[in-house]
Amino acid sequence: MSLIRFGLDAAYPVVLAFAISLAAPIPFANGVWAEASASGDTRLMTPLLRGVGAHDPRGRLDPEKLPWRAVGKLQAVSINVRASCTGTLVGPSTVLTAAHCVYNPRTQTNFLPGSLHFLIGYGGSRYAGHAIGVKIETGPGYDAGRPEATMGSDWALISLDTRLGSPDRVLPIIGEPPQVGSYVMLGGYQQDHPLVLMADTECRIIERLIDASGRHLLRHNCAGTGGVSGAPLLTEIGGRWYVAGIDVAAQTGVASGVAVVPDEVRKQF
Repeated sequence: MSLIRFGLDAAYPVVLAFAISLAAPIPFANGVWAEASASGDTRLMTPLLRGVGAHDPRGRLDPEKLPWRAVGKLQAVSINVRASCTGTLVGPSTVLTAAHCVYNPRTQTNFLPGSLHFLIGYGGSRYAGHAIGVKIETGPGYDAGRPEATMGSDWALISLDTRLGSPDRVLPIIGEPPQVGSYVMLGGYQQDHPLVLMADTECRIIERLIDASGRHLLRHNCAGTGGVSGAPLLTEIGGRWYVAGIDVAAQTGVASGVAVVPDEVRKQF
């Protein structure tokens, strides 16, 4: 991986996987297992979710409470593949997510905007609002064929056909990225709990990274797995919540991942 690293534990190896949840059977090697002792000499092998590890700190949250009222489930539906990610309302009709969430690996092009569905306040069979994409803008320089090298551009803005964001459903984007050691939260609609909002609310920024193009990233120790791609890395300043990053990758075997610093996104507003 072509990343320059600065932080608390820059010598710690990072093996990352993109955390989109694919409903179609696209193979993905995880290869990490937790061993649990059983009776006698028998051992039960339990697969570890990438980005979570052996001890899962995530909990279920109410999608109608702050700051989660701005966070929704993003679904891409096409003939050949279905995908699920997480997104955030950063404007009344604008969703911020990961660029690889709007990319169809089967056709090797972006999904058509009209195939993207965003559900706000989603919990099981109920949701507070639904909108369909009408326009997609991805980060400059993002290349799905070189995802690690262009990771800092792995963001997308989706314009919706309906205004879903009241003032308390829109989250602002932070002006300056949080420092190493800052407390953050990460939550989204994840592959092991696709119908409810799950979040790690007590984690930190542990490292700053720079991709091959010089764009900035944040590594965190929040737990999150497939489906959490595009979710906001949230930080609180002066009693107000901000989007400090866009989650794009998960580390194999432990609670950790990487988020894009949304400085280029902020310039769009």
